[in-house]
Amino acid sequence: MKNSINLFFAMVLGVFSFGCATKPVHEGAYRQAQWETKAMIRNLKEQKTQTVDIDIMAIKNDRARFEITAILGFQVASLVMSPQEISYAIYPEKKFFYGRSSESAVARMIGLPLHPMNLSYIAFDQPVRGPGWKCYADPSGLISKCENQQRAIHVEWKDRSEGKKKVVITAPQFEMQWLFNAPQTEVQFKPETFTLKQPSGFKAIQIN
Repeated sequence: MKNSINLFFAMVLGVFSFGCATKPVHEGAYRQAQWETKAMIRNLKEQKTQTVDIDIMAIKNDRARFEITAILGFQVASLVMSPQEISYAIYPEKKFFYGRSSESAVARMIGLPLHPMNLSYIAFDQPVRGPGWKCYADPSGLISKCENQQRAIHVEWKDRSEGKKKVVITAPQFEMQWLFNAPQTEVQFKPETFTLKQPSGFKAIQIN
């Protein structure tokens, strides 16, 4: 299970950083939503595949919560974030991380610069932003592809149908297929939804 969460963070979170898209993209009109998603992650170098379910609750450009589970509902991690703060619990390791939400906060743990809010942006069909990224829209104005040629990383939105979609992320050593069910947009979140407390018996680690 540890490999599942490590692959998820290293592959999905690690490839993103802030910046600007190259052209206007039409985004969903809803401001908050909830998704049920499934991610299949392939480590091409080691020829390994991991599958996790990711439940997302998010308010656009504000805050988000991710619940990550493995096969048979085994709880892998909980992640709560805003543009300023982040906290997450990794259940197999019994570790709880909290602190400032920033590229450096996560880079010190996995060795790659990122801002975790990019996960929420992908769900809301917002462009990947950062130096070297170029993003493109399809004829209807929805985001269809972002790429960073220098890093050989590509993100594509595919198979849109009645709110469902597939996001494919490819890099030199990894491939991820992220399947989204149609979002629930008529949702009201409680304040505690975006609060994550240190679970009993977990080691707390502050990130700066």
